[in-house]
Amino acid sequence: MKTEEMFQFGEFRVDPLDRTLRRNDTPVGLNRRAFDVLLYLVQNPGRVISKDELLKHVWPDAFVDENNLTQSISVLRRALEERPGSNNYIATLPGRGYQFIVPVEVICQPAALTVIESPAEHLHAGSVPAGSVFVQQRTVKTSIVTEEVEQLELPAPPRSVATPVVALVVIAILGGLGYAGWRRFHPLPTSAKVVIADFQNTTGDATFDRTLDRALAIDLGQSPYMDVMGEREVVATLQFMGLKPDTLLNPDLARQVCERSNRRAFLTGSVASVGHEYLLTLDATDCNTGEKLAGAKAEANSKEKVLSALDAVADKVRSKLGESTKSVESYRVPIVTATTASLDALKAYSIGSSMEAQGHDEFDVMPLYQRAVDLDPNFAMAWNSLATQYYNLSEYKTASQFYRKAFDLSSHVSAKENLVIRAHYYAEGQQDLQQGIKVYQLWSETYPNDWLPWMGLANEYTRLGQYTEAVTAGQHALALEPNRPIVYSVLVRAYKRAGRYYEAKLLADEALKRGKGSSALHGLVYVIAWQEHDADALQRETDWGMDAGWYPAYLRALAAASEGRYKQSVALFHQAVEQANGDHLDENALGMTSDQAAIEVWFGLPAVAKATLKQNAKSAEDQADVVMLQAELGDISPAEAFIAAHGSASQPATLITYLKVPELRARLAMLRGKPLDAISALEPTRPYEMASYDVWSERGEAYLQAKQPELAAVQYKTLLDNQGVGFGPQYPLAHLGLARAYAMSGNTAASRTQYETFLTDWKDADADLPVVNQAKAEFAKLPSANTPSH
Repeated sequence: MKTEEMFQFGEFRVDPLDRTLRRNDTPVGLNRRAFDVLLYLVQNPGRVISKDELLKHVWPDAFVDENNLTQSISVLRRALEERPGSNNYIATLPGRGYQFIVPVEVICQPAALTVIESPAEHLHAGSVPAGSVFVQQRTVKTSIVTEEVEQLELPAPPRSVATPVVALVVIAILGGLGYAGWRRFHPLPTSAKVVIADFQNTTGDATFDRTLDRALAIDLGQSPYMDVMGEREVVATLQFMGLKPDTLLNPDLARQVCERSNRRAFLTGSVASVGHEYLLTLDATDCNTGEKLAGAKAEANSKEKVLSALDAVADKVRSKLGESTKSVESYRVPIVTATTASLDALKAYSIGSSMEAQGHDEFDVMPLYQRAVDLDPNFAMAWNSLATQYYNLSEYKTASQFYRKAFDLSSHVSAKENLVIRAHYYAEGQQDLQQGIKVYQLWSETYPNDWLPWMGLANEYTRLGQYTEAVTAGQHALALEPNRPIVYSVLVRAYKRAGRYYEAKLLADEALKRGKGSSALHGLVYVIAWQEHDADALQRETDWGMDAGWYPAYLRALAAASEGRYKQSVALFHQAVEQANGDHLDENALGMTSDQAAIEVWFGLPAVAKATLKQNAKSAEDQADVVMLQAELGDISPAEAFIAAHGSASQPATLITYLKVPELRARLAMLRGKPLDAISALEPTRPYEMASYDVWSERGEAYLQAKQPELAAVQYKTLLDNQGVGFGPQYPLAHLGLARAYAMSGNTAASRTQYETFLTDWKDADADLPVVNQAKAEFAKLPSANTPSH
């Protein structure tokens, strides 16, 4: 017997043996390092623990920097649901370290023994043979295991293990160790890394072409044990071999792809018709030796039963490749239930997925996903995929509607598809970034070989302005999937937002050399080139974007506006809006129109801005940026209605709740001549202000109006120090704001410098631009350098 200690604080309980954190008996998911940090903190409550001490105890065998510790603390704060701006449990002491500041109660209870008697040769991972004698056993509650490992995490912890002996073996182990502790001594086999060849279809029915391959990938993919090579990676390997991306993967080619990608086995299947019946076969072959590892056959008495037969052979092959019976049973959702009973709908979906993997754009892929949901309106994953295409085109409203459809239909999908749909629904559909991050984290822990949740985490952390976490997640995604262009653009964006331009450019160059470019990546390269005055790179990206649709034209419009070339920017805005309207991208068109109007307001052209907003007849009542402009131009009722609709703390949209609504409240306060109220209204934005440079500009303007120039200067400096966060005229205009702050505080020399910087940067600005004329007039009124100040 050994005494087991657990730690209780408030509603939370930490169990070191099970390695679980629970809140009122509800498991709270944590990765291994975050759990270790928490455990060390609760073991030392009230004591100030230096960062070096934490790093030494949590990362004893690895050299890591403080970013790893900072990320783990951030994960803990979210798991403990600490309120923004407060230290409910963990206090950060600048220059000293961290302190766990709430009382911790140590709970002791006896941990029972588990005794097993059984011939050792019958014992294997995940099973207990008949005849085992359980003398005493501790009940292990279902929980999320926090251990970070590469092997499969089974849904329930095995209760026993034995070592080889000649006779009967009696082993006593602490049941309290749980699955994570058990696995340290008896690791499961590594996941089965497989390649799926195209099914051989001799039925003469084209419905089965591509369909069964995709269905099998979905079927196997629901298992954390099966690591199925993604279509994009297959395409990349084929191209490396000098073959076309749509080349069919016959058995010989599948073996070559398998060998090149250092995988274990390739799967070959066939479907044949015998009268009215169908015979389905599936074989797994070792890539290197050619040895047959597994095989299965099943018959279907009708075409509609073929997918059920596929389930049967897939389950058998999973077992023969080493997956435990427990795992197969836990991750066994029939493909018809997980996807669709309509073979035609599944075929459309499969072709769409294949084309997406080959690099076709959204406009090529969307009609196929649309056909899939037309054929089967209950096809949850097809709705999810369709939503993602719209989201990638920045058509967020439509994407949200489709994510909702997928979510409402997700009750019968597989465990993996359920995580996929929930993550997208919360993060992209509901804009609830915190909840979305929790699901992405659970997804990454359940399926550690999947790159998608890591890319999702990189995206959401970037949107929250948490760029260190975004970079870490993006790097992990890239390590798992180096063949997807979107991974490169997401990580390059995180580097840029974090101000790590060297790494951003290095990775972007590597992506372009490897043919992993995308419109988003080219856009990022263009912005960095403009900000760094790299004329050659700027020209290359400008040439690339001439015929690349609305997005490059939009970026050129922002660049022209950022140099005060208003008339040129308007022409480019019109070009971009026209192209977006031509592609039926209404939300993009509306967003660009509102950006143009905002620039016209900043440039001192309110009447023109009002006319610009009227150009777009689409309703914009739910667009925060549009109602902000309407308020600025004299109509505050849409802003008040927006606040009434979205201002409740219960609203799920994180950035609307903590950025947009506070900004709107601040703007209304400014319009009413109450700058101190505006400053107060912006307080909720502080935990998220790195997500949007608008906050610094708003707060700087409010401090100026409140006659607090020193504080205004801090905001404008912060904006100028974080050029990677955004792109647009607010950066050069920050020099003007800083000049005014210095002038108000009596620092004439510094004010003169800022005015000169602004006017030099805008030397090519339109001659009649009001903001420039106003800046020149203010500059002329400054005392000369030789005039003493009073």
